[in-house]
Amino acid sequence: MSLHGHANAFSNMFQDNQRMQAYRTAIEKLVTPESVVADVGTGMGVLALFAARAGARKVYAIERVPEAAELARKNIAANGYSDKIDVLVDDAETIRLPEKVDILVTETMGTTGVDEQIQNLAGAFARNNLKLDGIAVPHSVRSMIAPSDFSHLAHALDSSLSIADFDWSVLKALPGDDNMSFRMPETEFIPLGPPAILDDVTVGLTEVPAADPLRINLTIDRPGIIRSFVMWFEADMMPALDPALKIVNYPGQTRASWSCGIFTVGAPVAVQAGDSLVVSVDTGRRQHSLNWSLRWMKNKS
Repeated sequence: MSLHGHANAFSNMFQDNQRMQAYRTAIEKLVTPESVVADVGTGMGVLALFAARAGARKVYAIERVPEAAELARKNIAANGYSDKIDVLVDDAETIRLPEKVDILVTETMGTTGVDEQIQNLAGAFARNNLKLDGIAVPHSVRSMIAPSDFSHLAHALDSSLSIADFDWSVLKALPGDDNMSFRMPETEFIPLGPPAILDDVTVGLTEVPAADPLRINLTIDRPGIIRSFVMWFEADMMPALDPALKIVNYPGQTRASWSCGIFTVGAPVAVQAGDSLVVSVDTGRRQHSLNWSLRWMKNKS
């Protein structure tokens, strides 16, 4: 990807004030003049710049994509921190820094939190480079899942007047892994049942992902028709100092960067309050990609 392409890829992240402010606040509260900080997956070097501006003694900005690393170098030089920030083109899982770091910051979180290898990357990096009393930002990431009556594909096809005279039953019947979207309508989202935690990662400690598929029990608390399962994440930035400092891409809210995952059920099913579901999710967490499939069965409680 060209430098221009990387700039375009990262530009929407700058517009996500929740994202930017959460990281900056956490870094500014944790960094001291003696801190050594590593930014794993630095991208354009923003989190590394936050750490340098907060007064860190040394910052290592690690990026495995050379084009992105070059852009980070230019950003860092433009802000006058080339003497404090070292940009390293390397793999976070195998790199050995010349010194142990006090703080690990990373934004290797995908749509559902765990699907950009945050467990592998941060876990392996921390084992090799983070001090025993070191701190990771974010501290933890949870993948959430809930049953929903929303289907992006079905609703989009039903509401598109310009194509309403065609039969779209084939598309509407696609199974979940082939009928996936990342955009909810920007309205209030009310799931058919309470959200459940599908996965919970302590960053830098939970190194090896559990084997897929992950199974989760979901309950229904209002009657409706299940058309999808919706997933999002909650990241606690520094709960020991500020439990309220989080990043959440909850469905139905305007988001400049992360959205949520919507896995449409091929054959919608009517449910009643009290029904329970067993859902299996293949996450693809060992790869830098989303590779989901959903299998579920309905049980009467």
